[in-house]
Amino acid sequence: MEGISLVETETLQALIGEVKGLRSVVMSTISELAEARKPYLTVNEAMEITGFGKTWLMANKQDIGYSSVGGCIRFKRKDVEAYMEQNYFKTKSSRRKIA
Repeated sequence: MEGISLVETETLQALIGEVKGLRSVVMSTISELAEARKPYLTVNEAMEITGFGKTWLMANKQDIGYSSVGGCIRFKRKDVEAYMEQNYFKTKSSRRKIA
């Protein structure tokens, strides 16, 4: 058998605030995940991913891959990410001995 618990109003309000804050974080995360799963990107979205401006993006669109539908340029997210990854270079640091 369950009993009745008394909770101070201040404690209850703090708990409600925590739940509302958690709800906000969850909704924001869901929104970010949905955005990250969009297969096609606008020019502005592709600019955000690459960190380059519109001029660079338009000059390199043939290398990245794109479509033009109704006069609007769209990039496949996976193509933009693949282009950036294939052009990523990492070299081993050469340690010079200091005499």
